[in-house]
Amino acid sequence: MREPGDAKASPPSPPAGAEPSRATVAAGGGPVPQPPATDAALSALLLALADDELIAGHRASEWTGVAPFLEEDVAFSSIAQDEVGHAALLYRLLADLGHGGGDPDALAFGRGPEAFRNAVLLEAPNGDWAAEIARHFLYSEYEAVLWPALADSPYPPLAAAATRIAREEAYHCAHFRQWVVALGRAGGEARDRLRRALARALPLAAGFFEPLEDEDRAAYWRGITLAELEARWRAGVHQVLKQAGLAEDGSDGSDGRRGPGTEPVGAGPGSAGGLAGPGAATSEGAPVPQATDGKVAGPPAGAAEGGGPGAGRPGFGGRRGQHSPALAQLLEEMTSVYRSEPGAAW
Repeated sequence: MREPGDAKASPPSPPAGAEPSRATVAAGGGPVPQPPATDAALSALLLALADDELIAGHRASEWTGVAPFLEEDVAFSSIAQDEVGHAALLYRLLADLGHGGGDPDALAFGRGPEAFRNAVLLEAPNGDWAAEIARHFLYSEYEAVLWPALADSPYPPLAAAATRIAREEAYHCAHFRQWVVALGRAGGEARDRLRRALARALPLAAGFFEPLEDEDRAAYWRGITLAELEARWRAGVHQVLKQAGLAEDGSDGSDGRRGPGTEPVGAGPGSAGGLAGPGAATSEGAPVPQATDGKVAGPPAGAAEGGGPGAGRPGFGGRRGQHSPALAQLLEEMTSVYRSEPGAAW
């Protein structure tokens, strides 16, 4: 698998006693201390991060050739390549810890859906353009707070990877912010489609912050809790919604004067039974609560029922391997060539 900026596929992990891989070499050139492969907290964190990037990248790649205009076709293709490259880098860190038999490709393509730990918002089939912008906007805002926090990790390989990834994700974030503001200010159908897409996706984006199994993020995050990270994400999302005229608190310059079809995010009709097409999947029959103040007001605890991906909060479940059928379909397509010749060297 290609890492960001690499022209060729990453070489396989070296055998025991060989020269350390890039992920195990410190800035000064010497090997850095490596935690044991049994460090469940670090492994769980890396797996969730890598799976998020891989699935987000695959969904973005599906817009190649069908984006609304040529420049955006190129942009989405580039974003997809970046995300898959980030996934490759993170799977390499896992492989260096002994997972996947030391093979990052086995981690990416050799697991079933129940072994994936991506947030469920990222796996649903693509919808219309507004829905895709909403999904990638919320994810890029999450990454805007995620990677800077991890860049200060006391585990040097993760800190180095986060610093590298953060630079590229900054461009993704700026790109989707521009789209949200443009569609929001356009009015009419463009604004209404985006408003509805955000109202569906916002509650499910809570899945980005679902606690991990074996979680002890304090060991790898310095000076910030998961709740504080989510608060930063909410603030960033709300700031962009204000610029787009999609907030209800009057700070978007609208003075409360809105015409038909310009309700604030979350003020439209609710959606039951999960998202149809755009956005993300939730558990069958679980209502998706709607915000009532136009702000990024997180879904209430216990809003979803049952044991599916929406258990506890809408969008939860992915970090525990509970996914919608869409993920199995995605993996069937994504891994078809890899599975066609098991053990082959490509």
